[in-house]
Amino acid sequence: MTSIDLITPCRNRAEHVLHSLPSWLACSQLGKILIVDFNSTPKLAPQLANFDLERVHVIRLENEPLWRQGRAQNVALRYSKAEIILKLDADIELLTIAPYLGAMDRDPALFYRGFSKLGSSSGSCLFRRKDGRRCGGWHDHMSGWGGDDVDFYQRLRRRGLKAAVFEPESFRETTQPMEVKNSEAARIDSQILQNQPQLACQPRFSGVRNTLLSVVQKQTRSRALRYAFHQDSGLPHRVMTNMKNRSNQELEISRFSIELANILAIHHFQPDLDPRDLLNSPSFTSVLRRHQLPRSRSHKERQMLLESLPKRMGQLRQLAEELGVATLPL
Repeated sequence: MTSIDLITPCRNRAEHVLHSLPSWLACSQLGKILIVDFNSTPKLAPQLANFDLERVHVIRLENEPLWRQGRAQNVALRYSKAEIILKLDADIELLTIAPYLGAMDRDPALFYRGFSKLGSSSGSCLFRRKDGRRCGGWHDHMSGWGGDDVDFYQRLRRRGLKAAVFEPESFRETTQPMEVKNSEAARIDSQILQNQPQLACQPRFSGVRNTLLSVVQKQTRSRALRYAFHQDSGLPHRVMTNMKNRSNQELEISRFSIELANILAIHHFQPDLDPRDLLNSPSFTSVLRRHQLPRSRSHKERQMLLESLPKRMGQLRQLAEELGVATLPL
């Protein structure tokens, strides 16, 4: 029988997990339910004490000041051993997945996704774990809400997979306006730019910035962050996780790409901006050509790239000032 795990990210959304969890537990096809507690305050696990938690694993990730949904989902993707992954947000109740499993059995190249314009959450998806791992998972470095799902589906399709759309009657969702979700993202994810909370909370800003980041630094399997998992011997379904040391260099390199995407998003953002138009504009492609990091194909090239980052970051600060994007004082 095909094994299926449900994964969901949660940051300070315990009430939604408590509401949706009974419907997840009622689905006999599901094996484990993997809930990533992404630095929630208070911790999520004690709030689930009234449930039969034999199938529920709470994975706690700490020391994460900013909400990174893709990073949370990648934690669960690395922890799972199932053949198929169902990803749902914490506020989505599950009614049925049987028709989709049958179709995927008949067609190994098929995966399912939601589409908000057709009545299902765009972030919901059902896919084979090996395909998600091979394409690199979700983007580790996007923050806020928006853009991460589209980027993930595009990379699955580039591997030759075919996307089909969920029927809305398979789920029941507690809808939250994007401006409510982005109220959590009151900070620009930057170490060199001044904070602009009003811009960061704009419903579409993080989606535009994340779309630009997907181009500035593509997510791949080799770039994906690695994690170590530590199970509590007394409470085996509660797990702590932390990044492995080998991820530190990837974080350093990604910081440069995040800053470049931030600068371009702040400079160009308008509420009705279509990021696809920006990606094809001469101004964007010119800046990208000048500042995008080169690929490092060997350990020596990677070390040279890391050594050049302070100088390159200074060049980014200069770019921000040229474009009128306010920087933090040195």
